[in-house]
Amino acid sequence: MRATKRRKPVQRRSEEMVERILDAATRVLERDGYAQMSTNRVAAEAEVSIGSLYRYFADKDEIFETLRLRTSQVITDRVTEAMARSLGEEPYDAVRGVIAALVDALRDQAAVARALINEVPLGAHTNTLPEIEQRLAQFTRIYAHQQLKGLDEAEIDARIYLAMAITLSSCLRIAFDAPPHLDSEHLIDTVAAMLAMGLAV
Repeated sequence: MRATKRRKPVQRRSEEMVERILDAATRVLERDGYAQMSTNRVAAEAEVSIGSLYRYFADKDEIFETLRLRTSQVITDRVTEAMARSLGEEPYDAVRGVIAALVDALRDQAAVARALINEVPLGAHTNTLPEIEQRLAQFTRIYAHQQLKGLDEAEIDARIYLAMAITLSSCLRIAFDAPPHLDSEHLIDTVAAMLAMGLAV
């Protein structure tokens, strides 16, 4: 059975210690990558004893899962804010705002997001940030039902399915793999135009 977090922080001092460890783990990830990340390296980076680290995290995987959840929450919050701002906007503007917010959020959370994409063993999981895809799918479904009133449910489902694939893969490529000679803003414009077209009758 996999170990679970040893202690849930309930006091401010404990919360600060957990944040210190997580911030240190993020720096280790950014500098050395997931494969070289270890509890000893994280403890040294955080300037805490290994015993102090083990009071809150059982192992490297638990640290990283906590980072994944924190990263997912930050990105989801940013995307949700963009969705709220998009209400009432024209299709292209609404979609572009969400795409731009997702790209910016991925870049801000690059250390963890890159590790999820490139290094962390996924096993049976095919989606590295499922909470983000779920929120995007909810937004897209609501938007599609507003814009595609003349289509049956199967066609709407097909467009949403493809929109999710285009959105996530495009945003990850723009955030992390865009060639230097390609302008990111132009790439965002192009993806937004493609998606807006696909979500219109």
